[in-house]
Amino acid sequence: MTSEKTGFANMAIQSEMTDPDRAYTSLAVLAYFSQFYINIQCNKKYISMVEFSKYKILNMESKSKHWELQKLTVKTLLLSRLQSAMERANLPETALKLDEIPLNRSQNSIGVVYISAIGLKLAKVCQQTPQAIATQLAETLQGMCHRDFAVTVTPSAIIELQFTPPGLAWWLQRLAQTPIPVTQSRILSPILSADRLFPLQYSHARCCSLVRMAHRDRLIAIGQPDVATTPQIWSLTAPNPLPWLDNEQLRLIHPAESHLISQLLTVRDSLAFVFGECNQERAIDYFKLANSLSEAFQTFYSQCRIWGQVKRENLKLAQARLGLVLATQSLLRFMLEELLNAVAPLEL
Repeated sequence: MTSEKTGFANMAIQSEMTDPDRAYTSLAVLAYFSQFYINIQCNKKYISMVEFSKYKILNMESKSKHWELQKLTVKTLLLSRLQSAMERANLPETALKLDEIPLNRSQNSIGVVYISAIGLKLAKVCQQTPQAIATQLAETLQGMCHRDFAVTVTPSAIIELQFTPPGLAWWLQRLAQTPIPVTQSRILSPILSADRLFPLQYSHARCCSLVRMAHRDRLIAIGQPDVATTPQIWSLTAPNPLPWLDNEQLRLIHPAESHLISQLLTVRDSLAFVFGECNQERAIDYFKLANSLSEAFQTFYSQCRIWGQVKRENLKLAQARLGLVLATQSLLRFMLEELLNAVAPLEL
């Protein structure tokens, strides 16, 4: 068992005494990493996930509020937590609907930070100062976010939610290994010329080539590497989860890696309406989104080595970088086939 899995298991057990919700969330993350069926070593004996239910922390049906693992965008996940925090803090439930809660990614922060001016927006309705509302919500959010986000309040009453390294690692694992569901209705996009589509298709084909080459060279193991058409997602068998962390810190610290991660999150957040996670439709330039992701990948590929010295001396870094390749391929395939009505080629 890896240190990540053991850590999540221990945190789940220790948290149950004081906060069952935290324990449930921790175990849910553990279950995701282990494809929902593993054995957990605890007190020198193995306890199956089924047996863990006696701790009252894995009953997903009875804990309907914990539907976070179904969320496809970070922004929607945080919006749902903010809405729950408003309810727990006894703020007026009708003050703001989900789509009206202010939440955006900060562009001037180190790391991945979401900011909300909800205190300012609720001050008049609640007849409290923005700082008091923000502080109250932040205290509630700290318990809800626990390991995946650090929650702070600025002097200007802005709530900041910053991805912790373990939280970002969990989300990156989801991006790399969770298939994106097919949209229920066909998106009507303008027909694009082959010249405009080619850079996107080239990036997608390059991702597929890198994944199969990595399987051949035994950097990673793919379940079905020899396919005739592009799979919805490349199913990773080893290492799983990918080694995103090094001593609880993210391995991927190169500027090109950080930019690609940022683009992956930006594109997913922008597609919340397509995923059915928000009701407010807005005009989205899908080609521009896909092109930004493609360009970020090409920069990453040119600046961040996977083979050669990196493979020989830092295999886990090479594997984490391949995780970004897997996440990029999955999202490019979805955008090409589902949003741009184009082919996502396996090779060119």
